[in-house]
Amino acid sequence: MMSKSIGIVVAMMFLFSMVSVIAYGDIQQPLQIISADGKLEIEVITGGLGISAIIRNTGNINATNVSWTIETSGGFILLGKQASGMIPRVFPNFTTTVKIPLVLGIGQTQIRVTVESSEGGSAEMVRNARVHIITVKIIPGDVNGLRIRLDRIAQRLHAPTVLTNAGDGTNRLFVGEQTGKIFVIEDGNRLKTPFLDLSDKLATVNPMYDEKGLLGLVFHPNYSSNGRFFVFYSAPKSGPGVDHESIIAAYQVSTNPNVADLDSEQVILRVDEPEGNHNGGQLAFGPDGYLYIGLGDGGGAGDQHGTIGNGQNISVLLGKILRIDVDSGSPYAIPADNPFVGSDGGDEIFAYGFRNPYRFSFDQMTGDLFVADVGQDEWEEIDIVISGGNYGWRILEGTHPYDLALATLLGINLSSLEAPIHDYSHDVGHSIIGGYVYRGSASADLMGKYVFGDWSTGFFVSNGKLFYLNETQPGVWERVEFQMDGDKPLQRSVLSFGVDEAGEIYVCTTRTIGSLRATGEVWQITVV
Repeated sequence: MMSKSIGIVVAMMFLFSMVSVIAYGDIQQPLQIISADGKLEIEVITGGLGISAIIRNTGNINATNVSWTIETSGGFILLGKQASGMIPRVFPNFTTTVKIPLVLGIGQTQIRVTVESSEGGSAEMVRNARVHIITVKIIPGDVNGLRIRLDRIAQRLHAPTVLTNAGDGTNRLFVGEQTGKIFVIEDGNRLKTPFLDLSDKLATVNPMYDEKGLLGLVFHPNYSSNGRFFVFYSAPKSGPGVDHESIIAAYQVSTNPNVADLDSEQVILRVDEPEGNHNGGQLAFGPDGYLYIGLGDGGGAGDQHGTIGNGQNISVLLGKILRIDVDSGSPYAIPADNPFVGSDGGDEIFAYGFRNPYRFSFDQMTGDLFVADVGQDEWEEIDIVISGGNYGWRILEGTHPYDLALATLLGINLSSLEAPIHDYSHDVGHSIIGGYVYRGSASADLMGKYVFGDWSTGFFVSNGKLFYLNETQPGVWERVEFQMDGDKPLQRSVLSFGVDEAGEIYVCTTRTIGSLRATGEVWQITVV
């Protein structure tokens, strides 16, 4: 089979010129950005018929005389082994694409892309790839990234949106489907009888794609003694400007530890949702014992709710991280040190300026609150959230301007906004899925790194990615894509992450968009 492929390669040599054709993107007009850290970044290397790389100027001045090189090493490459060129300028916050339009060869190769500008900005990215005749397939993962194995522990689920543990010493996992059922995974087996079935309480969930449904599950820190847990789900409600409502409710376990008492529901909080999307959904107890709740901006696009949107409106709960005391009051009490207690603003609000904080978690060692905020059209971001912090939406998307006029209207100095620790563009991925700082014991090399993912690189394909952030020096975070054991792409959409009682991390995926088919799976992540 190999000799036949090489023969085809040699024959095709006579049909193609040996001269590499160089191309780069249109030069565009500049935008003012906040960052003063001028540098070039290679966002992504892609394959196909050739090799392409997207270069972004992440600084606030023009990058001029940008020289670039794409070169391959290894394999049997007859055409497109190397290309280089010069770009007159790349404006701040804009990209250009450089490429080798055609690669002809066979075998595994390593692709190295380098760029450098007259201002001193430079960048390099190296990826492994396989070439088969005229097709280049990029192997997942950065070459310096940790290599992981995914061990499947559950399958045949309908869009698993949440995974957690009860912290009760039983080592059980609990996985919730978007369509309303929560199942117990015990000793690697999913029990047939649901722990809780909320299907009849949910607003209609479009099986082809929806952001409503069962979105959150957390167990009380004293669950082993009080049997209390909490869910976040979308319930039907109609009225002017209301699409549905988000409900946070408490439940009790029954006398059977693997089945909850459906009749024990105590509604803790109801929030009207004007649109069907951007619901948030995360529930987590902080090290202070309080319940933290993530709510999106109410949906639609661009937070077009009222004059200033919901994200910047501290009189509403949408677009916020909330913090409440579920062990006091009826149905809850407000912690006295919440930032808006005794002043203008919702007493429940802990931080604001979010678009869709779908997933967040606490570092079990430091107590830091890591929030992954799903972006609009261009940028995804990760924040470490502090009490009273304003995280910018819709003034900013990540560190980038979205509606600067709103800052002027509200009298907000951009320097007062809390910057994300990391953001990335939609050239890398389209919807960030927050995870956890690893504090387990099975993968020492992963210790202290923030594991997260991206839902997919496109809406109609299941092509999620798995990453981690590494703090290379205090306050400086580097994004690294995991290498996959076997060098195979994930070929699934990433929906959520979870941890077991030992701190090991799991990822929930689905092979098809939506909840119609039971293609959801749960995988344990282990560094190899």
